[in-house]
Amino acid sequence: MTGIFEAAWVIARRDFVATVWSRSFILFLLAPLVVFAVALISGQLIDAREGESLRPQVAVIADGATTRALGEARTRLVTGTSEWSFPILRPVDPAENLAVQAGRLLADGAEGYSAVFSGTLDRPVLTGPAKVDETVGRRMQLLVDEARRTAALEASHQTPPPVAIERVMIDQSAGNLQMTRRLIARAVQMMIFGITVLLATLLLSNMAEEKSNKVIEVLAAAVPLDSVFLGKLAAMLGISFVGLALWGGLGVLAYVFVQMVQDWVTLPQVAPAVGWPAFILLVLFYYGTNYMLLGALFLGIGAQASNIREIQTISMPVTLLQVVVVMIAVAAVGDDGGALAWFAAIFPFSSPLAMIAQAARYESLWPHLLALVWQAIWVVVIIRASARLFRRTVLKSAPGGAFFSLDFWRAGSR
Repeated sequence: MTGIFEAAWVIARRDFVATVWSRSFILFLLAPLVVFAVALISGQLIDAREGESLRPQVAVIADGATTRALGEARTRLVTGTSEWSFPILRPVDPAENLAVQAGRLLADGAEGYSAVFSGTLDRPVLTGPAKVDETVGRRMQLLVDEARRTAALEASHQTPPPVAIERVMIDQSAGNLQMTRRLIARAVQMMIFGITVLLATLLLSNMAEEKSNKVIEVLAAAVPLDSVFLGKLAAMLGISFVGLALWGGLGVLAYVFVQMVQDWVTLPQVAPAVGWPAFILLVLFYYGTNYMLLGALFLGIGAQASNIREIQTISMPVTLLQVVVVMIAVAAVGDDGGALAWFAAIFPFSSPLAMIAQAARYESLWPHLLALVWQAIWVVVIIRASARLFRRTVLKSAPGGAFFSLDFWRAGSR
């Protein structure tokens, strides 16, 4: 009888080879790339075609001087911010009854006006529902104030000429460093979470399929059941690293191509606090522990399910809970040393995501050693619990003894 880890290696090698050398694995690797490409292209088309429709539009019923002054004020403010910062102004010829005209314009579904501006700069009137005060109302107030200030300066012939700001360049500032590192932390958190959820769910269907085909019972009779669970987790982790290597290689090639075509596209000048080499290594470690934790949970769920319908029913609440976990980890990035940050770092399912954020922001490396050991312990706990639950509910042969036993680590134990 082989040992626990030797048997797990046999199971892992079997699953790894059977999956990687199948035609469906190629489609599995290409599927995320196709989804990403479709999402990118559709996003660009939506931005190009519906960019203006997503911004509020204001009908301007005023004389030519007022309309022109508001338009120039908007141009100046938009130049320093963005087109999305202020509503689109649409000049409309005034009618005899401005109140009736404003009502008709706001009721016109084809034009889609959010508000109607009328009057002059000295006596402005904005007609619209109360909901637009938080968006359109305040921004129109800024436009009116800017137009009135400019008109007053021009009337007094005291308009100051533009002044160029003298720049003193330094390597880095603390505020920019913190902001960029937080962005890096959250981006890596979402990457680890997304890839883990994408790949870990495969364990559900894999376990249910082998359970229905009685393969899992044959394996459990030949090797320790803990080895089966551990081997399947290790195999899927190896498969996921194959996918990461392919996707990462394509990403590097895409970056090099874009860098050659457009010199202005560069990586952030700010490095994570632990440095890029250590950070990339920690990303791989924390991805592995995050996958093992979530995969062990999904594997235990898949072992209890009898068919795909049960898998879908059970996995949905688990996935939603994982979304809550990643939200906690993301929120903990801004909670420096607070209770939320400590909870996210200690709670096993959020610990990998919380700690990779710590690696991006803080230089200390020793907490990561403790975190990895802590997460590995919980992987063992979940595997052990899943195996015992599978024995009791499926194999109907729960062994006695303590939950933890040294036999788990001894060769020849079952």
